[in-house]
Amino acid sequence: MSKNIGIRSSAQDNFLQPENVTSLTATDVGTSRPYLATANTTSAASASGTGGAVSLSWTLPASSPAATSYEITTTPSTYTHDTGSSSTSYTFQGLASNTSYTFTVKAKNATGTASGTTSSSVTATTVPNAPSAPSASSTSGSQDVVTWSAPAATGGKAITSYTVVSSDGPSYTNATSPLTINESAGTSQTYRVIAINANGSSAQSAASNSVTTQPFFPPFFPFFPPYFPFFPPYFPPPFFPPFFPPFFPPFFPPYFGYFSD
Repeated sequence: MSKNIGIRSSAQDNFLQPENVTSLTATDVGTSRPYLATANTTSAASASGTGGAVSLSWTLPASSPAATSYEITTTPSTYTHDTGSSSTSYTFQGLASNTSYTFTVKAKNATGTASGTTSSSVTATTVPNAPSAPSASSTSGSQDVVTWSAPAATGGKAITSYTVVSSDGPSYTNATSPLTINESAGTSQTYRVIAINANGSSAQSAASNSVTTQPFFPPFFPFFPPYFPFFPPYFPPPFFPPFFPPFFPPFFPPYFGYFSD
């Protein structure tokens, strides 16, 4: 009687489970989605600040029986996902931003599941969360001043710049707080702020308070009154005491003596 059970004649023997994978690497993808409810994990990651992704790759030893799929488990959070294919790479999505993870990969087939290989730790990153609503005020000269603060969650990477968007259309890139903006006199605007890191741009913040720029003309009124005091001095001197009185006494009194006896 032939005895084939438990004897591995080749790497494709269907009676044996796969060996542990080797060369397992985990690389942060740096997604542009700060909020993601993923279908790739058994636990949807839909909370604020989630959406990180890590790319995994590994090798199944040549001596191993074939694997029909791979089971991947994250730590922390203990998300577990079956890839459903024999591919030796996978991008694990729906991870909390700015959080360090390790991944355990187990090869599977109809016979069983390998004990698993665990990766080194990797930090999942995303774009920043949206900043809180900025504050706007108006100064003289039809200028608005917009101030804001960095978002609490930066996505795991430093914020490199900000963009300020005005409700009347223009946007201002590479902005720093406070930002002074020239606007048309007597107009009203609100402002929103976008934070940017190496992964991309956050969603827009909530709108600032509405602010109305001041008109141009009030500051110019003080320039007119100083000219009026210069008019009166030009008229009185030519017609009054400085010119007429001196001419009468010197000329007329000396002639009255000739008419005396």
